[in-house]
Amino acid sequence: MESLAPATLRPTFVLLFAVTPDTAAGRGGTVTGVEPIPDDVAAAHRDRIESLQQRLLGEPYLQARRLLRTSIGRLPLPGGDFEPAFADIHLVMHKSGAAVWEVWLAAPPQPMDVVRWAGWLDMETADSLARRIWDRLAPPGAAPANAPEMMLPLAVLRYREGGLDQLIERHAHDLVKLLHRDTLPERFKARFVQNELEGDFCRREQGLSLLARNSALDVHAQPGPSLDADDADLPLPRSTLPLLVTLELLCLERAVLRSFLDRFTRGVVGTMEDLVQLRRDIFDGLEEYYGTLAKTHGYTAEATARGEALFGIDDLFESVVDRLEALTFEITTRSQQSVSRLGFWLTTSFGAIETGFVAASIATWYYSSNLGAVLGWTIGVTLVTALVISTLLRWRLKP
Repeated sequence: MESLAPATLRPTFVLLFAVTPDTAAGRGGTVTGVEPIPDDVAAAHRDRIESLQQRLLGEPYLQARRLLRTSIGRLPLPGGDFEPAFADIHLVMHKSGAAVWEVWLAAPPQPMDVVRWAGWLDMETADSLARRIWDRLAPPGAAPANAPEMMLPLAVLRYREGGLDQLIERHAHDLVKLLHRDTLPERFKARFVQNELEGDFCRREQGLSLLARNSALDVHAQPGPSLDADDADLPLPRSTLPLLVTLELLCLERAVLRSFLDRFTRGVVGTMEDLVQLRRDIFDGLEEYYGTLAKTHGYTAEATARGEALFGIDDLFESVVDRLEALTFEITTRSQQSVSRLGFWLTTSFGAIETGFVAASIATWYYSSNLGAVLGWTIGVTLVTALVISTLLRWRLKP
């Protein structure tokens, strides 16, 4: 098996750069140096994604217009050995302001080469494809070390020389290496490789779908007659799109949760209206976490559950919920204080006014012919009563 030549595959990579609302606002929706995506390509992309979303997420979600998709342009690339010649850039904007830059990189058929492909995806290398593309997408004036909230590549491999079992027999170790974007020469343990492959959640007979902390892998073995002619010329097979949309939502939810956590780290400040609006924004922003993603079809449910754990979304959610409880306590405390202050002033006002009426009645009896004296006694008693009541209430309300 070791002497066999590497299998020839057709690789396509979709890079998902998730950014928080602040970063998205700093960049805007324009990228310099790009050309328009051909109309037929952009329309086909939009139609396929929208059709899939309608089936996957439901019409009510689409009607809510929580996501806005825009085709940004085509970025020409140097196109070295086996490298993609261009990158098609799309932007998925969430209503909260968080966004995902979606970059499609279709490479020509080539022998399996994990080191080369993982090098393309290495954000730590200045001249890698992923880093060069992100430098175009990063906000103007951002530091060179600036990175997106999350960079998740989806590697889609098409294999036409045989079935999935044959590919795994020849390249099981390479597939797991690619999944973890590992370029070190040391080999993984056979047990670890087997465990990773057993994590396959794909339902297709000749398919393999795996998810790791910093990457996703979708393999399509297409032996001869089973090749879908409609998919042959498309950048991605149709069966990959549900996984892609699920990963988009997971990336967006991580960016949304991170933005809320950042707002909490700046302190719970502002008026009551500001705090109530923040809580409303949080509940609305969590729709993808506890609403939409929980209702997706069965074939993406496992990807969703794994992604929420692997990408740290569950941990971020728990942190936001903990701080949300503190925010609710702050709102409740301020409301109670407002009610207490209102009660304080109402008690003082009505008590003083009532005493003033009593004083006016007594003063009228004594000074029936001197209206000035009656008015003076009334005002004086009212003010003294207000002072006494407010002093007593302040003393009783002290913490």
